[in-house]
Amino acid sequence: MFPEHLPSVTSRRELLLRSANGFGAIALQWLLARDAAANTRVNPLAPKAPHFPAQAKSVIFLFMVGGPSPIDLFDPKPALKKFEGQKLPESYGKVGSQFTSGDTPLMSSPWEFKRHGQCGMTVSTLMPHLAGCVDEICFVRSFYTESVVHAPAMYQVHTGRVLMGYPSMGSWVTYGLGSESENLPAYVVMPQPEGTPEGGAPCWGAGFLPAVYQGTVFRAGPNPILNLKPPPGMTACGI
Repeated sequence: MFPEHLPSVTSRRELLLRSANGFGAIALQWLLARDAAANTRVNPLAPKAPHFPAQAKSVIFLFMVGGPSPIDLFDPKPALKKFEGQKLPESYGKVGSQFTSGDTPLMSSPWEFKRHGQCGMTVSTLMPHLAGCVDEICFVRSFYTESVVHAPAMYQVHTGRVLMGYPSMGSWVTYGLGSESENLPAYVVMPQPEGTPEGGAPCWGAGFLPAVYQGTVFRAGPNPILNLKPPPGMTACGI
C-alpha cells in the first residue's frame, strides 16, 4: 500500500504506523532509542557501592623505589648473623645474576632489633618513633617477587604479574569503586624527584581496562598535569 492510497493520514508517525504493516514505526522506534542511548553520558568514574561495607576512609600507597631493606627495618634474619662473612651455602646452587656470582660474603644487618608493643613486633633502632606505634600497624612479611630484575619485580608488585600490560592495583580500585570527586583525577601518581621508576608507566597503567582508569601523573613544577593547556600560540579553536 502506497501513501497516496492511505485514507486521511494526518501525521508522519501515523503514516509509519499504518503503512507496511507498521514496520516503519518499529524502525523509527529503534532509531530513536539508539540515538537516546548515544546521547546519554555515562560517567565511568561514578561512585560504586563496594561488595562489603568499607572499613577505611582512605588509603595512601607509598611505593618506595630504592627504599631501605626490610632486613634493616622490621625483618631480622638470625641466620645472616650466624653465617656472616661466609659464602652462600652450596645448597643454594650457583647464583648467577647481575648482582652477585655467589661468592660474595654474607652480611647481616648492622642495626639492633628489639620487640615493641603488645604484639611484640621487632623493629630496628633505625626507627625508634615508629616502634611506639607497632600495635596500630599491620606488618605483612610474606610478600615476595619472582624476579630479581627491578622492572619485572615492580610490575609484579603493582599488577601481580612480572610482565607489563596488566591493570595496576590503583586501576582495579578505581574500576571497582569509582571516585567521589568530580573535579580531580580518581587515581594519581606522584613520582620521586629523580623521575619515574625503572618500571615506568606500566606500574600505574590500566592494562586491558579502559584508559580512564589509569593513573594521572603529578609532576613537580607549575604544571603538575601535562596537556591541560594548549601550546603557546594556539587559540581555543586550535587555529
